[in-house]
Amino acid sequence: MIVVTGAAGRLGRRVVRDLLDREIEVLATDQVAADDLSTEFLLGDLLDTKMVERLLKGAEGIIHMGAIPGPLRADGRVIFDNNVQSTFNVMMAAAEMGLRRVVFSSSAFGMGWAHDGAAFVPLYLPLDEEHPMMPFEPYGLSKQVGEDIGKMIARNSTTTVVSLRFTNVVSPEGQEEFPWPAPTLQNPLTLVMWAYADPRDVAQAHVRALDADIEGHEAFMIAQPSSRFKEPTLDLIRDNFGNSVEIRGQLQGTASVISTEKAQRMLGWRPRYDWTAS
Repeated sequence: MIVVTGAAGRLGRRVVRDLLDREIEVLATDQVAADDLSTEFLLGDLLDTKMVERLLKGAEGIIHMGAIPGPLRADGRVIFDNNVQSTFNVMMAAAEMGLRRVVFSSSAFGMGWAHDGAAFVPLYLPLDEEHPMMPFEPYGLSKQVGEDIGKMIARNSTTTVVSLRFTNVVSPEGQEEFPWPAPTLQNPLTLVMWAYADPRDVAQAHVRALDADIEGHEAFMIAQPSSRFKEPTLDLIRDNFGNSVEIRGQLQGTASVISTEKAQRMLGWRPRYDWTAS
């Protein structure tokens, strides 16, 4: 049995459906009711440690998506407290109860999303898992701390943890609004928002991460192949950052500023959707 937290959300629902399509037994949970998921559902609060222990009883793994999603949904202190404590409760219980795998919905926002579009200057591009996480706000910090909890759990137990750092998720309908106006020095856009993720591919990444051959803790960047813009990515980097950012690897055409090479190599995940192909 696989437990899915945050199952009433737009991504959680997709993950539940994908698991059920594979004939995997699912126990879904969220703070809000979701009686239309075609699987067993438990209403509950992940801040309640006893509830989390009941939730994980008999489970093989958990996909932990339950969180306040994004930096603008609540006061920063509330976001940090909720996301970190709930993740700690889930991962501690998973380790104590001997679950094989935790898949954690982290975020590329932890790499450096900022209210000020010019604040985050990357050390190099494209961003990959070796680039340090550099959060500017409590939501991104909560995801960085969540990954650190996962590393601790993987060190001191037999439970392995996969953290998925996906960027801003845009529905297929939302992608019809692309291309966006190109970012400029006068109208900057925080770098991780140059990239986007398709919910169908993000859901598949979570499902694939359940059975991937992973030891300890591993983090993976998840994004679509192209940026949101029609302008060549290298031109946008030069126009917005000058020569201050090292270019590593290939950034041909409108390539994303986020590399998913590691996810493709270790998870067997391939992005299937790209707005430029539609």
